[in-house]
Amino acid sequence: MKPLDFLLDGKSLTILFLLGLAAFHTTAQERPKVFSHPPTSFSAEDDKFPGAASLPECVRHLLASDDHVVNALKYENRSPEQLPAEWFTASEKDLGQNNGKLLIVMGAGLMRGANINPFWIFRTSAQSCDLLLNVGAHDLDILRARTNGLPDISIVSLTAIRYFEAKFSFDGRGYQEVSRSSGPIGEEVPVDLSYYDTRKPLVQGVAQNPDTVLSEARAWLWKQWWLEKPSYLTVTLHSKEGDETSTTYFIRKTGGQLDVLIRIHRVLVDRRHHVRAGHPLVEDEILVASDVQRRWALENNPDRTVEVPEGQEVEPDLYELYMIDDSESNVVIL
Repeated sequence: MKPLDFLLDGKSLTILFLLGLAAFHTTAQERPKVFSHPPTSFSAEDDKFPGAASLPECVRHLLASDDHVVNALKYENRSPEQLPAEWFTASEKDLGQNNGKLLIVMGAGLMRGANINPFWIFRTSAQSCDLLLNVGAHDLDILRARTNGLPDISIVSLTAIRYFEAKFSFDGRGYQEVSRSSGPIGEEVPVDLSYYDTRKPLVQGVAQNPDTVLSEARAWLWKQWWLEKPSYLTVTLHSKEGDETSTTYFIRKTGGQLDVLIRIHRVLVDRRHHVRAGHPLVEDEILVASDVQRRWALENNPDRTVEVPEGQEVEPDLYELYMIDDSESNVVIL
């Protein structure tokens, strides 16, 4: 086993990328081998970048202190001074206007992972050498859009059944995640809604208790599910911290089977203390539930496992809807 196979950790998105990597076979491998000069797209499928740049000594020093690299050095019984150049491949991009260079470094050799590689983004100049981002991904793209003088960056990774994407922007100190999305490969939010029943969206007011909104959503969705009517409903909730979450439930018939496609759109406030007016993190997630169950939500039923009898009329504040996928996992509880 290579050290990298169990060393990648970091942010939550990187952790998600590690799930199911061994099962990933096709989509990312179809990425075309087309490079700009210098390249702006990088893939874990490549052993080396075209026209690979050499690593400045300050970058080698920073890499040698990275936790992933430290563990790999220990695995090989090497000192930081013995850091092999063949463990990395790099590409430089001139930032212009005396802004130095952007150096994209990807793990190679022993640092390669199973369809996911570590990437490091540095900004170098005669005066400084700064690590701006460290992520694990299959594909990394340098975008044309810029934030605070540096280009935005997007990353992509996939498992056999799900995709993960994220975008990063420079905040003056380093790259910060500004958006992320994930979902089952091949699933899309319905565009033509003429086939679906609907009702007015449910929105939690500024001072409103969310329980009222949730109860109303449960009652309507359960009725539509019981009647097997293709339907959709959007529910918007607000947290005390200022986050906004809009969840749209699409009850649909796919191949004669009833299921629920769930799209969750979150706008999360920036909680970093050093940012006065930070940008929110936008999350989009798609989930699919193959079954919906009503379960009692009473104080004397803390395990929430007992189902309400199908024909029994019950007030919606006495039960919860459990939306369950094919693996019998709860994907959403309403």
